[in-house]
Formats: sequence, structure tokens, C-alpha cells
Amino acid sequence: MPDRSGDETLTLRLEFEPVDTLFFRDARPFEAASRAASGLPTPQTLAGALRTTLLERHGVAPAEVGDLVRQGATFVEALATFGPVIGGIAAVVAKGPWFSLGKKLLVPAPANLRREKETGRLVRLDPLASPPPGWQPPADGMLPLWRWGRSAVETVDGYLTMDGLRRFLEGGAPEGSDIVRPGNVYDFEDRTGIGIDDARGATGEGRIYGIRVLAPRRDTVLVAETTGPAKALAPLVDDPAPVRLGGEGRYVRTCVRQGSIDWPDVAATGDARRLVLLTTPAWFGGWRPDGMRPVSAAVPRYEAVSGWDLARGGPKPNRFMVPAGTVYFLAAGDLPPAEGLVAPDDAAVGWGHFVEGNWSHA
Repeated sequence: MPDRSGDETLTLRLEFEPVDTLFFRDARPFEAASRAASGLPTPQTLAGALRTTLLERHGVAPAEVGDLVRQGATFVEALATFGPVIGGIAAVVAKGPWFSLGKKLLVPAPANLRREKETGRLVRLDPLASPPPGWQPPADGMLPLWRWGRSAVETVDGYLTMDGLRRFLEGGAPEGSDIVRPGNVYDFEDRTGIGIDDARGATGEGRIYGIRVLAPRRDTVLVAETTGPAKALAPLVDDPAPVRLGGEGRYVRTCVRQGSIDWPDVAATGDARRLVLLTTPAWFGGWRPDGMRPVSAAVPRYEAVSGWDLARGGPKPNRFMVPAGTVYFLAAGDLPPAEGLVAPDDAAVGWGHFVEGNWSHA
């Protein structure tokens, strides 16, 4: 499909294999005698790594783009000064990243899943057909999430396989084997480092620091998808060399395939109502998207996200994201917004990706 410049639009599936530990941190200062802790990779980290890689492989230093942005140009305007091919990088859309274990794609477990403590069986919470006495909804007309049964349950911490995701989106409960615990996907390692005084070529006084890094398990890779002008994305296809991802100059091997990620496509059936499951975090300025009036919602605790803006040379604003795994239950006949859940600029860097499924009253 051609874009407005006449260039073909290309969709690529990207797999990033860590060659060592990885490091993803926010914009808090990292100084001597401090301890920096890695979190999990975010969509903006992926998008930034892709843009930086594309610029460098097209022969443009990211610092040149940053200079233009600091002089008042928008990101789109700054790229356009280098010609149409470089300008096409502004149209590159990123989705992800998601973990994959043994070539099986994983998504964060839906927040309405529970595990029975005695049997280990997975069950799901769904909206009641009518509110019980004394129910105080967070918004008018909302219904509580419920399950029938007396067995004790606990929240589900981990990731859902694609088979489990399909079962969930079809309105059922995944099987126990569909859940992968975080410890099987990655771990964290604590390390201590010493800064060097370049002038003396010796250990710098007071420059001991601690760092906590992400250590992916064997067979764990990061999977993403990108779409954009073919000429802008050409370096990824022609030269799938290692890519810097995250902080501390860590690299990942890359595998590039044409085509998109195959998400379960579950159509509405019978009297089933639709639900929306976030697979990446999203910023709404609140707990739900603008204009959406769900009848129920399973929303975990907010995640604070910041980062470093390389183009502007400063920290990004701190935003409190609704986390991946959040579920919104829509009323009969309602559908998620056709334009997506988040602002276009956020969607272009991977925030707010979601899949749709069905639900029935508990």
C-alpha cells in the first residue's frame, strides 16, 4: 500500500534477543552513591530505539535532529529537513514490546483472572447482571465484578500465552498451563560498579554505585511490530545488525520478518458483549479512556512512567499509566473507539495497544 509520498508501506515483525542483561530506567538522576533499578521495557523505549537506529543507519546523527528540536522545530519538521526518506521516519509506528518464551508470545495476565488456592484452577470475574444491595459504583451505572463460589482465590501474577488469550477473549477461563510466571521469563540481578576518574586513570573518590539489571531467561526474546514507509524501514531489512535497547549501551540481536503479529481475532457471537484488554500500558488522564463508559472494569494500580527525551535533552513528563492487563467491559452494542484508545502520538509509539473479546454476566 503506498503512502502519501508514493512509497510503499511495510509492516515488520521484530524479535530482539538479549546478548546480556538489559537496563530500563526512568528519568531520575543516577549519580555516585546511588542505586539505579531496571524496570521492564516500555513502548517508548522501543520506539526511541527504532528511531535512533533508523537515523544512524541512514547516516543522520540523532544529535542533529535534537539540535533542530531544541531550536523550536517539531520532531516531524526536524526530520523533514533531511529529505523525504528521513522524513518518513516520523511516520514509523511501533507496537510492543512483548515477551516471548520459546517462540510463544506472551501478554500480561488479565486483571480479572483469579486462581483458586486449593485447586489451582483459573477463574474469571465478570460483571453481575444487576447491582447488589449497598453497591457504590465508581461511576454511575457500573456493575461489580463477581464470581460464584466459596473457594478462596488469589490474583494471577504472570503472563498469558496466545492459546490462553484466545480462551479468555472467547469468554472462557484460561487453563493453568496458559499462565507463565515472571520468574520463568526474566529475573533481576544486583551489581555494584566503581566510577573511574578519567584524568587520573584511577578509581574516582565516592564513585561506588549500585545497579539492578533485567536478566532475561534463556529462550526469552522481546517481540515488536513496526509499520512505516518501506524506504525509511529499509535498513532494518537490509542490515539486521544488533540494536541498542535501553540504557547502559546494552545491545540485542535482531531478527526481522515481514508481516504482522497474529493476534486472536474473536468475533462477537450471540448475546456476548465486548471487552477490551490492554496489552501495553496507556495514558488516559484517569482510569478509563475518554468517551468510554464501561459497565465494569478491572484496573490494577497505576504505573509511573517517565524517561529521557534525547531530542530535547531533558526528562519526559511523569505520567501515571493504566497498566497492561487492564480489562474494560462494554455494554451490549458498544464498541471501542475506531480511532483507538489513546492520542495518535501515544499510539504511534506503542501505548494503548489492545485486543477485543467477549464477556457474559457472572
